[in-house]
Amino acid sequence: MKLHKFLKIESIEEIRKYKLLHPATIFIFDFNKQKKEVDAFLRNKNFVTIRTDKKNNLYFCPCDLRCPRSRARQSIKEFISKGYVVILQRYIPIRKDRKVSGNILILKNYILVELMGKGPLTWLNRNGKIEEQIKFKKRNLKEIEHFGKRLIKRGELTDILKLVKNVPNYKILEFTLMTEGYYFWQIKNDETAKKLE
Repeated sequence: MKLHKFLKIESIEEIRKYKLLHPATIFIFDFNKQKKEVDAFLRNKNFVTIRTDKKNNLYFCPCDLRCPRSRARQSIKEFISKGYVVILQRYIPIRKDRKVSGNILILKNYILVELMGKGPLTWLNRNGKIEEQIKFKKRNLKEIEHFGKRLIKRGELTDILKLVKNVPNYKILEFTLMTEGYYFWQIKNDETAKKLE
């Protein structure tokens, strides 16, 4: 099946294209045809994250961010029966071992970072909860503006920015930094960002 117009799936594929770390993920279009793949993915996991996608859907798609393995197969079948493609992912706890979650906006000459502490990114993206905001020069990653309290060591953030500074302009990347490392969740275009240059 072509992935074109599945916005979340395209986003995950773009993250992979830039070789950015993302939780282990498989896409499920037909449960019966992919049953072995699903079973292999579920093996040795107590919980998984189930997200969904639908062609051209700009609105909310249902999800189960902490689905027990015992319920996963049935949930997958139900979502597919309603016309969704299932995005099955390794479960990453929302609070445990998280340092920060945030967004990185790539501009032509700058990189803007918005951070919040532990918790789901929806607090930042839907509720506007920002605890730290930083502006960097893109060329040398020098910090030029700062607002809010310092949530993490600057070196940890700089290491992440080195990975994304060559991502094309006017993209937003959602990420989480954990004690075990970082994960990128989505990458999206933001043409309105040109006004921020």
